[in-house]
Amino acid sequence: MFDIVKAMQDIGAQLRRARQARGWTLEMLAGRSGLSTGFLSLVERDQSTLSIVSLSAICHALDLPMDRLFTSSGPLFAGAARVTKAAGQLRIQIGDSAVSYRYLTPQLPEAPIEELLIAEFPGGAVQEATPHEGEELGVVLGGRLVLRVGDEEHRLAPGDSFRVAPREPHAYHAGPSGARILMAVTQRFVDRAQPEARRSRRGGAPARPRPGKKGREPDRHAAD
Repeated sequence: MFDIVKAMQDIGAQLRRARQARGWTLEMLAGRSGLSTGFLSLVERDQSTLSIVSLSAICHALDLPMDRLFTSSGPLFAGAARVTKAAGQLRIQIGDSAVSYRYLTPQLPEAPIEELLIAEFPGGAVQEATPHEGEELGVVLGGRLVLRVGDEEHRLAPGDSFRVAPREPHAYHAGPSGARILMAVTQRFVDRAQPEARRSRRGGAPARPRPGKKGREPDRHAAD
């Protein structure tokens, strides 16, 4: 059973008090949060449900720690574990919203996500231990998977999630029926080919670099 972390029911009143304490009007908060005054007015009167995105925007604008608006049976920002079983993943729900959010790790990486992809392993497939620069987060969508990181071995089922730190060698071994993993990584693996490289492969002369702030050709008339 998931642990449900529910926002306090007077969330609208708390946000209104925080806004008024700063001497802001709804219009000022709207300008800082990117949300409309009409929506903010409904939120403060508890007449509109909040998404985690809109609540985050309001809290950032007010410089209000978002975790103050929740009650929890455990720490909200605990260090990220290697593997988080589906039954132990943190689930939050804001007010009486019908939408809930399941956190795959207790704490997301600070680096931005560069690539989001689904890895599809056929039955029995093995991916040898390989380190890379970026942090890697994953959740098993289907099948069974063994994750090996150093001396650790984790058996993962659908819904289980994991985290691998940068430069940690890690290997995967899919079960007999294969596995599908949704992966988010903070390193870009596939870069767009540069025009010079494409022209070179076609046998043409490489394109001349465009003038820019760096590497700009000197002005031949500058000393005239």
